[in-house]
Amino acid sequence: MISKEYPQREVQVGVWKKFQEPVIVGVIVLGGLFTVFVFRRVSTDLFFPMGIAIMAVLAYFNGANDVSKAIATLVGSGVSNYRRAITWGSLCTVVGAFTSTFLAVGLVSTFTKGLIAGSAHLTEQFALATLVGAVAWVYAATRLALPVSTTHAITGAVVVTGVAAFGLDKVLWANLGNKILLPLLVSPLVALIFGLILFWLIQLALARVNLDWAHWISSGVASFTRGLNDTPKVVALGAVFFLIGRSSSEPLAIPVWLFVVVALAMGLGSVIGGLKVTKTLAEKVTKMDHHEGFAANLATALLVGTSSPLSLPVSTTHVSSCAIIGIGVRKGNQAIQWQTVRDIVLAWLITLPAAGVLGLLAYLLLSVS
Repeated sequence: MISKEYPQREVQVGVWKKFQEPVIVGVIVLGGLFTVFVFRRVSTDLFFPMGIAIMAVLAYFNGANDVSKAIATLVGSGVSNYRRAITWGSLCTVVGAFTSTFLAVGLVSTFTKGLIAGSAHLTEQFALATLVGAVAWVYAATRLALPVSTTHAITGAVVVTGVAAFGLDKVLWANLGNKILLPLLVSPLVALIFGLILFWLIQLALARVNLDWAHWISSGVASFTRGLNDTPKVVALGAVFFLIGRSSSEPLAIPVWLFVVVALAMGLGSVIGGLKVTKTLAEKVTKMDHHEGFAANLATALLVGTSSPLSLPVSTTHVSSCAIIGIGVRKGNQAIQWQTVRDIVLAWLITLPAAGVLGLLAYLLLSVS
């Protein structure tokens, strides 16, 4: 059995450990501002550079919260330790994030033009408030080591802030239900069942085969598809600034550098901040053997991987967590740490309204300033 822990020097809390996250976020903000001023003419309007910087911060905390979803089974089943698993997941996530520039642009449209009516007059206050709402909730959840959906956070912030900014009639409720809420509601149940089916098939055909090498591959694929799936959603919030003042019929050319900023920030967050939530999924839900961990991971890779080409904003969080829970349920109630599951599900339920309220508060403050 491989030791799961980082070396002792990495888990001791020192001065750097206490201030590591604020320093990193500060560097990301400054990097975002620098990028904006390099690629765009300097403007006296600070909303745009602030928005791009906060978009980078959201990508950082998305990485910190979500890298766990594809690599927790490696650690939980004893195939890897935390350091190697997080490094592997971060690398594959960044590759997937860069690939999304070409393969998952449809998801950008889902979150830029698919939730708010084209007739709505988009404002910089709305765009910035939406970012603040999403990043504030994902940050809070990451600090509490709770795996939450960045997709849900973005959706909640866009919808609630959109109602306040443009009115109820400007929210595309049908699109919200069909393209976002339905996949997000169905995917956890599908993941739970699919993970169990895969486990039974593996046990039936490959019970005595060492599948650790396949587990590494499925984890890499899941990390890759997570980057492929999540990057366009974060980019969409930055792309909103390019829609302001444009006709809804005009085609939107999204700058490639937006994807680069998000990919790098997501990778940085994965490496530096990915340990907390990974521990929750690897150790605090259920115990896994090698085949159980592989089955749960393979379910995540296949489900999330097929969602990006179809432009379906499936939550990696819900898919991976429910696949792991399904493995535990198979062994009976005693095999599941239900308090942890309860906390995770509660965080899922309040993500939409919490991010929405935070976005609304930010919009109100920005509107009167």
